[in-house]
Amino acid sequence: MYIKKTQETNMKLPKKIGLSLALLSMAIAASTTVHAQIKVGHIGSMSGTLGALGVDQYDGFMLRVAQGDGKLGGQAVEVLRHDDQSKPEVGLLIARELVEKDKVDVVVGITASNVINAVFPYVVEKEVPLIGTNGGPSPFAGERCSPWFVSTAFQNDGPHEGAGQEAHNRNYKKVAVIAPNYQAGKDAVSGFKRFYKGELAEELYPGLGQNDFSAEITQLAATAPDAIYAFLPGAMGINFIKQYSQAGLMDKFPLLSSFTVDDITIPALRDAAVGSLVSTHWVSGASNKESLAFIEAFKNKYGRTPSSYAMQGYDAATLIHQALESEPEAAKDKQALMKLMRNMKLASPRGELTFERNGFPIQDYSIWKVVSQGNGKVAFEQQGVALKAHHDAYVSQCPLKP
Repeated sequence: MYIKKTQETNMKLPKKIGLSLALLSMAIAASTTVHAQIKVGHIGSMSGTLGALGVDQYDGFMLRVAQGDGKLGGQAVEVLRHDDQSKPEVGLLIARELVEKDKVDVVVGITASNVINAVFPYVVEKEVPLIGTNGGPSPFAGERCSPWFVSTAFQNDGPHEGAGQEAHNRNYKKVAVIAPNYQAGKDAVSGFKRFYKGELAEELYPGLGQNDFSAEITQLAATAPDAIYAFLPGAMGINFIKQYSQAGLMDKFPLLSSFTVDDITIPALRDAAVGSLVSTHWVSGASNKESLAFIEAFKNKYGRTPSSYAMQGYDAATLIHQALESEPEAAKDKQALMKLMRNMKLASPRGELTFERNGFPIQDYSIWKVVSQGNGKVAFEQQGVALKAHHDAYVSQCPLKP
């Protein structure tokens, strides 16, 4: 009603005043274009087994937005948050709503690889920029890569390739592996085997979300391996490590893992994880200036230590920020925004990142040891870099031009 009345009033104004109002309206419109709002749809597993991971992804993203007083690259940001419940069909429904109803400029997040398997094809087909802040399934790194995708996380195989290289460096002759029976679990074992040259004593694939690992632990111990490699994210990792430690196996069979012992699970594990080795691209033990600043800011805002999932979410917002800061007009040009992000040198807590032509980052994978600090406190201590400036195994199959 207010707009209608204003329009009716303007019709009775003298031409000179009407012209002035028209020019003012054009100036306001131009200003709105320069400072256009960018709408972001955030999808993640905010509940269930992977709930803590999804919450950290979102909180990391929102920390960077808060640091810009609600803006990224000078553009006001609206973030629509959704819980996919780690269910592919739910994730796809949410993606459709965000793209078709909410008309988002960017889709960000996604925790589980089975969800991104469902969401990725739809979003990139609609030519909406997709920034992955966790799972990076192999199919989308190779032949099915897309110019509408970029990841601030990792290609799924990467951390596991680092673990395989470390197992090889330590001259383990026989290693047993355990990972969930879904896309990321299969990618984990494939990545480990790519760099580990010894014998695999056993491959176990428990169901996603399983809590009791007594049978699997008995099977693993029965193989009498030189070491055990585990990829069991979130609550699965907590239950497995506790049961593994209680069985007295931590000292008997060295444990190497990725996304099993991390900043999400360590508060619940504490001494149970001491002595284990972790392959990852970032952990809160990192002491470079950028990491320390990020960790302090996250702790001040949320009262807890950030995980790699939070760092990945933070980097996604930073990527948007850097792109829009360099070219503000890209806020309303999805193709331009996507191109900028894929060609960006990202200032990350893990160091400067560049991206492959499939959209995945080129980065280091380091090995960290969980050490006791007494009184139930533990910390991550870096042992070395397993893979330096690592390129994923599938980029050569991506048909996009470099």
